[in-house]
Amino acid sequence: MPNRSWSLGFLGLALALAAPPAAHGAVMAQVVPVKYALTCRPGEVVARDVEIANQGDAPVVVRVTWSDWQMDDDGELTLVREGSTPNSLSKLVECEPREFSIGPHESRHVRVTARMPADGPATRWGVMLSEVKPASLTAPALGSRASAQLGTTFYLSRIPAEIVNAEVVGMTFKALGDSVAVGVQIRNAGERHYYVAGSIALRDSTGQEVATGTLPTGVVLPGRTRTFRWVCGASLSPGRYLASATLDTGGPELTVAEGEFKWPALRARTLAARQP
Repeated sequence: MPNRSWSLGFLGLALALAAPPAAHGAVMAQVVPVKYALTCRPGEVVARDVEIANQGDAPVVVRVTWSDWQMDDDGELTLVREGSTPNSLSKLVECEPREFSIGPHESRHVRVTARMPADGPATRWGVMLSEVKPASLTAPALGSRASAQLGTTFYLSRIPAEIVNAEVVGMTFKALGDSVAVGVQIRNAGERHYYVAGSIALRDSTGQEVATGTLPTGVVLPGRTRTFRWVCGASLSPGRYLASATLDTGGPELTVAEGEFKWPALRARTLAARQP
């Protein structure tokens, strides 16, 4: 499979490659859920259902495949060939059925069975891809575009969800016109993935709050570092500023990371992360 890049949001992978809903012959379909995070003991077998709903007025056919995926430090996700990554679920999952049809406004379930090995990486991940096409193409001009590709991301881990090993390793500041973009770098020093959500506040040298915002929510994979960025919407006057990011990594306590910079010269330094 050629490499393809998408972004991974909070609810996991949801790929929509369908033609516009108003176009005659276009597919309207939905997959539920878009993400499973499963904790298993070594050797344990678990099974979950994925529902694929045909929301259109014509029957469709579905073909299910499996893919690995990778993510860079900016959160960009790339689909790669099944079995090509160290944390692959290849040969550990089975999907049934693989090909089937769905009538108008009906749905069917795919049973996904996964086995947690006792050795190798403690956390594995992959995505079940469901390609949905019309059972009969009544508008040939649409061709292969009259289809949808939907995804459900699976995580399988031997590590309990409450064990979170998150480290804030730095903050970056980049000028954007008369404002600034703040990046918070978070490293996953553990063996299980976790999701990060957070907010950020910017204060001037007097302690006055000049801007607040929300950091994008996303996953940090085991052993990886990811940068979460926020763009300040306010115009900044010359001076010194303190950026404070409050992060929820799923652990028992929130983490606060701080960094200060001088504007517009952007001489910056990262302060130590702490728990409030």
